[in-house]
Amino acid sequence: MREIPVPTLFPAKVQVQLPPVGSSHATEQATNTMDIGLALPFYDHFLKTPSRVALHVDGVSYSYGELGAIAGRIAALLRDRGNIERVGILAGRSVEAYAGILAAAWAGATFVPLNPKYPEERLLSIIRRSRLDAVVLDRSGAGVLTPRVLNACPALLLAPALEEETGAGMALVGRRTIATQAMSVPPVRAAAEKNAYILFTSGTTGEPKGVMVTNANVAHFLRVSQERYCLGPEDRLSQQSELTFDHIVFDLFMAWGYGAGVYVVPENMVMAPAEFIRQQGLTVWFAVPSVISFLKEMKLLRPGIFPSLRLSLFAGEPLPRELADAWQEAAPHSRIDNLYGPTEATVDCLWQPYISPLRITPGRGVVAIGQPYEGMCAEIVDVAGNFLKSGEVGELAVSGPQVSAGYLDNPELTARRYPCLKHPELGASTWYLTGDLSYRDADGIFHYLGRVDNQVKVMGQRLELEDVEFHLRAVCQRDSVAVIGWPVKYGTAQGLVAFVTGEKPDQRRIKEILRHRLQAYMVPRRIVHLEKMPLNLNGKVDRKALADLLAAECDPHG
Repeated sequence: MREIPVPTLFPAKVQVQLPPVGSSHATEQATNTMDIGLALPFYDHFLKTPSRVALHVDGVSYSYGELGAIAGRIAALLRDRGNIERVGILAGRSVEAYAGILAAAWAGATFVPLNPKYPEERLLSIIRRSRLDAVVLDRSGAGVLTPRVLNACPALLLAPALEEETGAGMALVGRRTIATQAMSVPPVRAAAEKNAYILFTSGTTGEPKGVMVTNANVAHFLRVSQERYCLGPEDRLSQQSELTFDHIVFDLFMAWGYGAGVYVVPENMVMAPAEFIRQQGLTVWFAVPSVISFLKEMKLLRPGIFPSLRLSLFAGEPLPRELADAWQEAAPHSRIDNLYGPTEATVDCLWQPYISPLRITPGRGVVAIGQPYEGMCAEIVDVAGNFLKSGEVGELAVSGPQVSAGYLDNPELTARRYPCLKHPELGASTWYLTGDLSYRDADGIFHYLGRVDNQVKVMGQRLELEDVEFHLRAVCQRDSVAVIGWPVKYGTAQGLVAFVTGEKPDQRRIKEILRHRLQAYMVPRRIVHLEKMPLNLNGKVDRKALADLLAAECDPHG
């Protein structure tokens, strides 16, 4: 497959024949758009403000007119083929990736993000289970098309930055065909119950789980988010996460729904984005809290460094108070919200603003996860599905219009994780069991205590790893710490091992202080110093990688 320079495919100005703004298409699509398809609000801005920046990626800005022309042409090719229900996006941080997502929504199809960084076996598993009808590729995606991956892919491959190629039952539709294709206008009106996207998350069996999120789920999330944050054309939103992390739903469709621009953080600046935020004058930042920790360690977080930010959102992992304070100093004009939500509840479904009086989880030093989004319900349940009272610890369950349609081709797991529970006031309805230990305080504020599966048993005693991490963080006076049970035999850990970054720790002193704060079985037997904490593709601490590190030490052949 031969690559071609991107500028020849996407010239500085794309000539687009637009319907007049006052046409029936424009006015009809502008009404009640949020419940009938993700591409429709974009299309309205495509018509009315085609010169406004919609996307900035790889140092190049693309206007609504330019990006719409690319997406509209890809959408037309998808529609011309007929019966295109699911479109894989096998791409990295490129214009093809974002145009592909938009094009799938434009054509009324379901998009399925695929990460070129995935190991081949995981990529194969997701492609096969998705039963894709087409795949949009960029250069990085084309680079992982091994014979096995190619054999698993559908026949229709759309590669806007590559030359045409055919053979072996595969048609690589390249730049020439796409560039000359007539646009598909207007975007398809998608049914509310149709899947907007399918996102694969890790499964306990090792097989990825495909979470089916509908247009109705997304529409509610976007509407509530806009009522709270009031985005507009003057906003510049970050796109920091991988495409396989559901933060992209907020980043892309909140921006494009309200005429704002999406600014994609370059790969080499994902965990150290300070200069990018300043250079691009971002107004909205959305990331995992680990980014703050990394910037602090690198001494890149200074008071007042981000004057342009008006809104900073953090989700995906607990937000320590110290990190929230550090970010507030760096972004003095920004509102900070701590968001919570599993993929199964459409991006985020609980929120807690970082304002006085501060809501900090006692004994953990992290910002509370707050209260449910408008229209959503949250409760604490026990293992039998009984609803618990305020103050009682159990599993957080959520219900409402953002709860997704379940897992692709897995009715058994769907039934287990999405049970019908009878609430004493709300009656019988579907709830999603998050797997997160939580409780609700007397003020109705929810607090996150850790994952149910982050509970480990040590010497017959059950504990939460996040509890130990809170004390370790306080004693070490650093943010980047992690604790795992090790070694684990027959479901019981022989002890705990802690990991810290920054200056090399004085193990004896730290353990001695911890003994005064924790019960003996909770004190880590060993504290490992790391130059850098391993993170997964979503920027969260990778506990499996930490366990693999310890396993490698024990393996004489490792």
